[in-house]
Amino acid sequence: MNGIDHKFLKRNVSQVNGKVQNIYMSLNLLPLALYLGNLGNAWHIPEIYLVKIQVLITSLFLLNFLIFKFANMPNLSKYLGIFACTTIVSIIAANGRVAIYISYGFFPFLASLYFSNKCTRIVSLYSWIAMMVSLYIKTRITKQCEPFTGEIYSPNLFFIRFSIGFTIELFFTHLLAMMMTRQNQKSLRNLISNIDSVNNMNISLAEKNIELEETQSKIIKFISTILNSHDMFTGNHVLHTQTYVGIIARELQEQGLYLADLTDENISMLCNAALLHDIGKIHIPEGILNKPGKFTPQEFDIMKSHPEEGHKILEVLPPIADGKFNRIAEEVCLYHHEKWDGTGYPSGLSGKDIPLFARIMAAADVLDALLSRRLYKQPMSIDKAMEIFKELKGVQFEPCISDAVLAKKETIENCDNYFKQEEDKNNVTELAWWKKYHEYIDSQKQ
Repeated sequence: MNGIDHKFLKRNVSQVNGKVQNIYMSLNLLPLALYLGNLGNAWHIPEIYLVKIQVLITSLFLLNFLIFKFANMPNLSKYLGIFACTTIVSIIAANGRVAIYISYGFFPFLASLYFSNKCTRIVSLYSWIAMMVSLYIKTRITKQCEPFTGEIYSPNLFFIRFSIGFTIELFFTHLLAMMMTRQNQKSLRNLISNIDSVNNMNISLAEKNIELEETQSKIIKFISTILNSHDMFTGNHVLHTQTYVGIIARELQEQGLYLADLTDENISMLCNAALLHDIGKIHIPEGILNKPGKFTPQEFDIMKSHPEEGHKILEVLPPIADGKFNRIAEEVCLYHHEKWDGTGYPSGLSGKDIPLFARIMAAADVLDALLSRRLYKQPMSIDKAMEIFKELKGVQFEPCISDAVLAKKETIENCDNYFKQEEDKNNVTELAWWKKYHEYIDSQKQ
């Protein structure tokens, strides 16, 4: 690569380092979030442990901040930032009360943004080592890892069982991260070749950004699936809602409504943004997300925090499509539980004060919740779901959005039938496992 390429790569390292620094800055709020979980009886983590975590986070943050701002050592800052985040995750997971192992899959994908095979390999290896150490400690201070076989608890046995499963998951995550890294490099080489072949500057920098944004979008799509997979139904849910928001938005477009906003480009970005609308659930404990029964008031308060938690995550997302995608994603994430009559959360917005894309997202979100199986209910029939949308017209949903859902009943029913055929077998198996899990946890409390 020529000198221009090295300048681009150096600038990219600095930009991604800045985003990692922002992510790590948000970790300073984590001990407070865990303490609030204590107050809500979601878990019980000793306060002295939270103080130690806060001291460690702050110390590492200040060290990385000084290197990032003043030492002009981007490569050191690159590894220190990601390693620090991984270490904090492993320390929290080792406590034995918070299951966040899926978060380790985030770091190899974050490393892939540096366009470096070496960096991705090193980060994947460190994530695996940190996960194994954390799991080893966890199996020795808690029995919540015990499967439902009636066997006498053996820390070594269960460490081996879980470490094999987690290693396989992280290995495939590593392979996908490496594939993304190579794809990033290939895209960059192709773009540079094109620029050089047309008098070196005839292809605009905007075209390079488009290619990079497309690659970033693919990474974000996979990250959303990985991070949401600790909720049994979220992975399928985001894919369903991606389909439903497209159906609703295009019906409104065909009816001649909101044409300035519902361009083909914006609808495409809305469909991709739907993949991230529930990303804040990564901060919700698995025991609450996958609870078979009704939430307690404290549990529901914790669950209602996911739009704001997701918005915090998306605020540090690198700009995509000149920031247009980011704006849409932040809107649907933060406001998809607002209601037309103002009784929703987190802000209690009403009417057209709720952003249009969030109003569409809210309808798609409820539509899938009605039609899909959940731990606490069976799926609703399409006719009953349509009756509910009639009843909630002008109450929970904007009238024209309810009408769009009703007008596309047949299309929605076909999509729902397809989803059920593809997913029911796996859902039944997962449902039985989680019910058994909660029976075991409840028995330990007695």
